[in-house]
Amino acid sequence: MGKIATENLTGVPMEVSDTQVLIALVVALVPAVMALRLSTALYK
Repeated sequence: MGKIATENLTGVPMEVSDTQVLIALVVALVPAVMALRLSTALYK
């Protein structure tokens, strides 16, 4: 796997490593699980 080249707001190229992508996915998974638990609790 390689690095994904992106640009930030100033136009300077940034490289996002695979590890950073995986960490972002795990961090995004936490509120998703909490939202699912909240929705099921409110539905009852």
